[in-house]
Amino acid sequence: MMFVKERWDFLNSESILGIEVGDINNNGSYEIVAFSKSGKILILSMKGKLISELEISENSSIWQAKICDIDRDNKNEVIFSGLDGLLRVFKCSPSYELKPFWAHQFGASISGFLFEDINDNNTDEIIAYSIDKSLRVLNPINGSLIWGQIFEDGIGDAIIYRDSTDFGTKEVIACGNDGSIRVFKGKDGDLVWIKRFKDKIRCVSIFKSKNRELVVCGGDDKKLHLIDKITQEEIKSIQFDDYVWKCFSFLHNDENYLVVSTYSFEYFDESLNIEDIEFSSKLMCWNKKLEKKWDITHINTECLIQTKIDSNSYIVLGTTKGKLLIIDEVSGKIITKIQKKSCLNDLKYDLKSNILIACHDNGSIFAYFLAES
Repeated sequence: MMFVKERWDFLNSESILGIEVGDINNNGSYEIVAFSKSGKILILSMKGKLISELEISENSSIWQAKICDIDRDNKNEVIFSGLDGLLRVFKCSPSYELKPFWAHQFGASISGFLFEDINDNNTDEIIAYSIDKSLRVLNPINGSLIWGQIFEDGIGDAIIYRDSTDFGTKEVIACGNDGSIRVFKGKDGDLVWIKRFKDKIRCVSIFKSKNRELVVCGGDDKKLHLIDKITQEEIKSIQFDDYVWKCFSFLHNDENYLVVSTYSFEYFDESLNIEDIEFSSKLMCWNKKLEKKWDITHINTECLIQTKIDSNSYIVLGTTKGKLLIIDEVSGKIITKIQKKSCLNDLKYDLKSNILIACHDNGSIFAYFLAES
């Protein structure tokens, strides 16, 4: 059983697209950083009090933020990326003033970024990818380019692959709107291999099935593709009724599992009331033998995280209809279901306080205390 208590709620005047949790100004306390459709940044305390409201872009959406120490001075910085293609890094003063550290301009919207030591030099780099067709590895000290690669169309997702036989050897696996999966050496960006499909690929992950590693990807052809990492042979494809939207793998009791969500755009039809739509999209889980363990039907997943709550691990997700679900990751059983009024855009869970933060399209932010009962 799961004990869930809503601790507080906050309402902003415009849509909150995402959130990040961390000690932004290095005062020893965590804050919530929320970012809006127009480029506003809200900083809230973990108790839901608005501390500061800032504007870092002119009517341009922010997609992602990360609080981390990028210059190894034992103090956190905050990274923002968004629609205008400008990757921004700030230092935050004790009074919550954001001071520009450096910025790096892309030619179009930034799809996402990762922060990891990709070239085994004992320094975490920023690996960012954009609709401008470029994948770039950036120096965390000044934002200069270390190496880059160009696709034929925009890049939608990327992951870091670690060689299980040599943990220091890493690769970037990225997928593009051109239908390609490309693998690059982390050290210098050299292309290792490329595989093409006919439609846009939206998500990519690594999954260990039996004794081999698979590159898993999917997108607008409504198929999940499973590719042998070594031979590049497609060993299996699974057909769905909707777009393949997200995929990730996890380890539970030394067993590997693969989770995949599909997505429907039915709600784009303005003649339909979203509450009346029974989405055909699903959330599904397979074991290492590629046998389906469970599925949850009629949910359109906007965001999901996998996290430990007390002694057990769960999948927490938000849907287009504003539903928050907490799911047992192995059985697929829905442990908790909370319904709100608008689309749930992002989720973050703070392990220290057992607080789950959720933000919505109507500008609302909710905090929930979670504990096993």
